Amino acid sequence: MRITDARTGHRTEIHPHRAGLLRVTVQAGQPGRPFELADLRALLTADVLARIAELQGLQVITRLSLPDAPAEQIEALLRKAARLGIHPPAGTTAYPDPAADLHVTAHPHPDIPPVPLMTVGRVLAPRAGEWDAEAAEPGAAGPAEPDPLAVRLALLGHAYRAPARLTGQDLTDARATLARWRSLVAELAREPSRPLVAEAARTAFDGLADDLDTAPALRALHVLESRTDLPAGARFETFLRVDRVLGLELERDIGRGPRQLPGEPVRPGA
Repeated sequence: MRITDARTGHRTEIHPHRAGLLRVTVQAGQPGRPFELADLRALLTADVLARIAELQGLQVITRLSLPDAPAEQIEALLRKAARLGIHPPAGTTAYPDPAADLHVTAHPHPDIPPVPLMTVGRVLAPRAGEWDAEAAEPGAAGPAEPDPLAVRLALLGHAYRAPARLTGQDLTDARATLARWRSLVAELAREPSRPLVAEAARTAFDGLADDLDTAPALRALHVLESRTDLPAGARFETFLRVDRVLGLELERDIGRGPRQLPGEPVRPGA
């Protein structure tokens, strides 16, 4: 697995100090300032990295480096991260972390770590409050049917190193895509299982292993959505395999009744 080392600007292979164990430290926040969407993005980047590494047979330990922030702000950040499907960190640590194999951060830091560094781009959202509410606890002010994983999908649509410009339409589109894919996966689950669609899976995972490029994986799922000529069981297994890294909970609607998709007319008796 290769990443772009922000210290050099070059692609580099990740080499854990200890065989079979990858230690990742995420630096979030800045002293005296509230946490931002970019901090969630740093945690999300580390989460995707960990999911890929685990599929490759590595054990991953992720730790969090935080400024002197109020405990309630730190707890709120971690709750939002959990609602975005981000695995909780194993604990906190100093920055730079001498035990880490890799650092991930959203904010430049004067202390350059002696190991590869992944720098996450800013999140530019003119209506940041809407995105924040989508990731907040149930009952918070926001859309009638918030789906925090729509925020995850929208962020995954951008290369982690580049700024992510997010609009209200991006959030609407992400909700609609998740609804379609979950409905489709629930329908495909009724058919017998078949081997993965090899080309789609290879395209997705080759991109993910090369600097966490999520674009090929998302394109592969969009193509699978329309490939009705392929066996249903093969499409089902491929959706779920790719989602083990994307973390969009595409299996969520399996076993549930048909649901109304965004933009569909209301069904009689619904």
